[in-house]
Amino acid sequence: MKKILLAVLTLFSTTLFAQDDLLKQLQSQTPAKREPVIATFKGFKIINIETNETTPKGNLDFRVGHLFGNIFPESGGGLKNFYGLDASADIRIGFHYGITPWLTAGIAHIKRNQTFEGIAKLKLLQQKTNGGSPLSIALFGEVTYTVKDPKDYPLEGLEKMPHRLGYCTQLILARKFGSRFSLVVAPTWVHHNIVSPSDSNDVFSIGGGFRLKVTRSSAIVADYFYNISPTNLENHYSPLGIGWEIETGGHVFTIMYTNSIGLAEADFIPNTQDSWKKGGVKLSFSISRMFKLGE
Repeated sequence: MKKILLAVLTLFSTTLFAQDDLLKQLQSQTPAKREPVIATFKGFKIINIETNETTPKGNLDFRVGHLFGNIFPESGGGLKNFYGLDASADIRIGFHYGITPWLTAGIAHIKRNQTFEGIAKLKLLQQKTNGGSPLSIALFGEVTYTVKDPKDYPLEGLEKMPHRLGYCTQLILARKFGSRFSLVVAPTWVHHNIVSPSDSNDVFSIGGGFRLKVTRSSAIVADYFYNISPTNLENHYSPLGIGWEIETGGHVFTIMYTNSIGLAEADFIPNTQDSWKKGGVKLSFSISRMFKLGE
């Protein structure tokens, strides 16, 4: 009887091990599923550069951006304007709506030059795991229209509507490296229908930025634009920004420092004339609040 029981147990254990080995072999031969990489960035913008993220379908994203004045005395700041806090270089109030999971459209009003802005962002490709696409790719477009009185604006010819228009187009290439670090590169084209006689209507630039997660709900962010096209502006500088991003439930709050002259891409990319080295640094913040309007 003992011999029969021992034989049965041996056969049973051998069968279990054989099934386990067969299961492991089948799993090793089954290709891993390619999953989309989500939340490459928490915000739709790092500081000055757009990310690949779009507003979820049926959601309205209300955004407020504020750019204060220069902080340091050598650039017009100091105690007289409480280190830029009593001054306002620019304010942007915008609404961005998710038409589909891959298409966002938005409108905004921008204080500088009394500008109205329309934007659209289209996801072209999503990064995926296990041998899928190594990048997320998106296309961003911006149209600006200034309503400022031509008498108060340095350019002649603004009495004609087409001359008040500016455009920006960006091809956004983004990648998430693990759970803590994300990188974006954005070749950019800016066009203005009218510029000063010594300047160019078209400016080509390349932007780059990153997000480094520090804690569960916060990260260090930074970005930079380099103009490939020569500019005839005196004392032109490339926009550089660094900041701290905080996620609090439905809000994404970013506090940052930048030398950018404004908040519209078609404006600050070709027109920034403040330098970090010369104290032309401004405190800035942005806050985003999402509202679900439909499925």
